[in-house]
Amino acid sequence: MFTITPILGQIENTPEWILFLGRFHPLIVHFPIGMVIMAAIIEVFARSPKLQSLREANSFILLWGALGATVACIAGFMLSKSGGYDKESLKVHEWLGYGVAVSSWIAYFLKRSQTTILHKIYTPIFTGCVFLIFAAGHYGGNLTHGSDYLTQYMPQPIRSLAGLPVQKKEKQTTRKITDINQALVFEDLVQPALEQTCISCHNPEKQKGDLRMDTPEMLLKGGKNGPILVAGKAEDSEMIKRIHLPLEDDDHMPPKGKTQLSDNQMAMLRWWINQGAPFNKKIADLTVSEDMKPVLASFISGANTENKEDKPAIINVPKADAKAIDALRKINVFVMPIAQENNLLEISFINVKTFTDEQATLLTPVSQQTIWLKISHLAIGEKTITEIGKFNNLTRLHLEYTNTTDVDLKKIKGLKSLEYLNLIGTSVSDIGLKELASLKKLKKLYLWQTKVTPQGAAELQKALPETEINLGSDTMIGTTRLISEKK
Repeated sequence: MFTITPILGQIENTPEWILFLGRFHPLIVHFPIGMVIMAAIIEVFARSPKLQSLREANSFILLWGALGATVACIAGFMLSKSGGYDKESLKVHEWLGYGVAVSSWIAYFLKRSQTTILHKIYTPIFTGCVFLIFAAGHYGGNLTHGSDYLTQYMPQPIRSLAGLPVQKKEKQTTRKITDINQALVFEDLVQPALEQTCISCHNPEKQKGDLRMDTPEMLLKGGKNGPILVAGKAEDSEMIKRIHLPLEDDDHMPPKGKTQLSDNQMAMLRWWINQGAPFNKKIADLTVSEDMKPVLASFISGANTENKEDKPAIINVPKADAKAIDALRKINVFVMPIAQENNLLEISFINVKTFTDEQATLLTPVSQQTIWLKISHLAIGEKTITEIGKFNNLTRLHLEYTNTTDVDLKKIKGLKSLEYLNLIGTSVSDIGLKELASLKKLKKLYLWQTKVTPQGAAELQKALPETEINLGSDTMIGTTRLISEKK
């Protein structure tokens, strides 16, 4: 809340220790706020003759409030060196914070003074200090959450009293997509993904790394490290590199603790950039490969094949060995905890180009903790499938566009917890499909571009009446066929 950058000026090439200490500003700043507010409450209640003795404690409280405000100023100055804040709002916030620190020291010395004249000006000075705290806090909130954070949900009668304009109803940020071919790539797919995960830190009022992502122009401009998009070259684009870094990496985006992009969103962004990062074209205007069709189809309203909003069943398992996770990350396997309150893991091979049977043993130490596993677009060996068959807690398995065969399905039929299975683009047929009849918890099965026939799917439907079996279509992106008629 309290910073003094206008006094000390900007520092180039800020040392890391300053940036580190600056991160404590949000923690420190609440202490002086509490002290000053407590002193104000005591002043109000001490007006009662029975409680006048409380005022004796205010000098001590104000001393700590002034000290805390000063330390918060220094930490705030250090935090401002990280950049990424609206300059005008930051300047106002800084001066207000400086005013709080100075007025709290003045109030402290006036409180201790024995001079009658000085005692008379104590109350207005201290009252001003309290108002400065509220004002500085308001602008601090604006810097962190946006300028309309306080007023966004203010009832209209209060808005009128405050002289604020009538609140406009928010427009629906994403429109329903019924025909994926006619969807605008940037407006309907890219922009909603960025709004969900990136724009909270890269907008007009908060620009981490001097980067804005709220408009096409700003997205192309990039940040302090240069452009984040290289049209036609996703692998050379800084944005793609950052989102594929391990979650614990300081450069991973979005940061740990923030909403993360789904695998389908990451694949869509990579495809969009490789298509030249167009801002005004429909999907029908671009080249869509076979493996991208199901990814794009997942953005059709109500047809999200990943359904990541589903909360997994909480299973009590021991924490996975850190060395085992590091070994997987060294070969570019993406390992991420499902939630902070448990030890369950999601493992994705989205960045892996090749995976050998010799490397398959790296999966064994995390088999108990893994409940979501994505191994797609890879040639996988017999030993790898055998290892997957040991993942007893696995609920979601992606094997799309792998060399999975009917024989391999025999090795995963023991995954009794499996709820989601994606076999799109594999060579499985009606023969192998029979092996899946033992998966009684299976809710969704995707079989686009396989050798499975409607007759074979219908036979499996008899054994698994509650399972949605999707055969898809080879003629139109997003057209799905459900082999069960729910009544």
